[in-house]
Amino acid sequence: MLRKLNCFAKASSHLDDDDDEYNNGEWRKGPFPHRAEEPWRSLNRVKGIEGCDALAAMGEMSEGPLELDSDMLNGDLSGLKRKRYDLLIVGAGLSGAVLAERCSQELGMTSLVIDCRDHLGGNCYDYVDENGIRCSKYGAHLFHTKYERVWKYITRFSQWLPNDHRVRGMVPDIDGNLKLVPIPPTQATVNSLFPDANIQSEEDMENWYNSQRILPPNGNQPKKW
Repeated sequence: MLRKLNCFAKASSHLDDDDDEYNNGEWRKGPFPHRAEEPWRSLNRVKGIEGCDALAAMGEMSEGPLELDSDMLNGDLSGLKRKRYDLLIVGAGLSGAVLAERCSQELGMTSLVIDCRDHLGGNCYDYVDENGIRCSKYGAHLFHTKYERVWKYITRFSQWLPNDHRVRGMVPDIDGNLKLVPIPPTQATVNSLFPDANIQSEEDMENWYNSQRILPPNGNQPKKW
């Protein structure tokens, strides 16, 4: 089940830029530089495709969610193989799925997992529409962790790709020309929209903000936290 819950990990790492490519062991995404600066960028240990897709190895090659049979969807519990379970887990999202798997593998416990929705995956659920486009029904989700044991665990159930998360917006510059710039604003954003700003450092950025900042009616400077 987790393979299909995690299939979003494949989709989330693909940006729709024309010049995406896999080169020298790293994914390069589009015409923009990486949003993450060093040393944080180098801390991403995922350089290519990682993990094992056991269901694909057994021949399950569909990109959509696993089809649930009618016995799972009709809500009738009278036909269950067991009459008694160790755990009743409400919710077939990531937490419920991991809890059921861990309790089974580590403690030998049985679980009955129920959910009001007609699919697995909780809010991470995605599907492929009639045009072949993967859609996240409840909004996009990104995964990151600094714990080695967590990474080793999730790569047992799915293949993963590195994700370079960048947000760009079309914003008019000082002359009214639309520019595609980083959002939230960075030094590059300000320099693109206001060429005369010539920001080269964090100090320049702070001074520029102070020069543009409109004080509240009482005239007090904003607090520094």
